[in-house]
Amino acid sequence: MKKLVIDLGHGGYDPGAVGFGGTKESDVVLSIGKYLENMLKEVDLDVKFTRLSDKYVSLSDRVKIANSYKADYFLSIHINSASDKSVRGVEVWMYSDNDKKLNKFCSDLCEGICGVFKIRNRGVKCSKDFYVLKNTSMKSALLEVDFISNEFCENDLKSEDNIKAISSVIKDNILKLYDIEDDKLYKVCIGSYRDKSNAINMLNIIKSKGFDDAYIL
Repeated sequence: MKKLVIDLGHGGYDPGAVGFGGTKESDVVLSIGKYLENMLKEVDLDVKFTRLSDKYVSLSDRVKIANSYKADYFLSIHINSASDKSVRGVEVWMYSDNDKKLNKFCSDLCEGICGVFKIRNRGVKCSKDFYVLKNTSMKSALLEVDFISNEFCENDLKSEDNIKAISSVIKDNILKLYDIEDDKLYKVCIGSYRDKSNAINMLNIIKSKGFDDAYIL
């Protein structure tokens, strides 16, 4: 089975970047990670997280986890910060851009998260300086979701709906990266009726519109 390591930045006594209102990077990425854990449970993919609680994990231990797991890809999730409090935007870092599938994944990730917040796409960039990118043996990327130093970003990251939306974008692009079909089914309920004849009439209307698999519960 294909394998993925998801690295949730910072944790424990290392909060990472902290917003003006006290929101911690480590808490935000942990929330994203917990949503991802749930979203990826039923997927045909072995996923390992470097942490799923508020604990400190050293950079070297994160690398050891990934390398010993022999993952196909490594994704590290972070929230950015800048001295210029007006800055917002999504960016993804790679060690090199020599893998077309990873390039596409990173590009789509930027585009998708930008759509959640309607913010700038800062694009995909390469760096040899990130420890986890430099020392992991598999293809890897580091996502910077937005700038928590911006008060509007901090407020956006306090919303569970936004955290869930970010997680969903990440999940969807992971599935595309691994060429996995999302075969989850969604049920649609039209209504409830005390009179069975009304229910039958509605069922006939629905079927006349081409929904032949509709039925009464």
